[in-house]
Amino acid sequence: MNQWFYINLGDAMLATEELYQLKDDFDDYLQRVDNPEGMTLFYRHEAEARLHCEVKVYFSPQSAPIAKRLNAIPCKTPHLTGLSYLAGDYATLKKV
Repeated sequence: MNQWFYINLGDAMLATEELYQLKDDFDDYLQRVDNPEGMTLFYRHEAEARLHCEVKVYFSPQSAPIAKRLNAIPCKTPHLTGLSYLAGDYATLKKV
């Protein structure tokens, strides 16, 4: 189970509320499933040769159940550069 997932929240200037709502929903889910090891959310501001950056939220492979529920898109393991912790098992950051 090495499949990562992501959700693109769009323009960084408009994504703050949605980012924190996603964090709250993820935290609620973690509490319901007793905080399993490795379930983590990360985010990064990405420009990809555009004028404005977008916020992408990455779900660790262990977060697949909630990622799929939220229609997150499968992706490769994200690079560490600029990746920030959002919620879940902080130790996962050291394993990426």
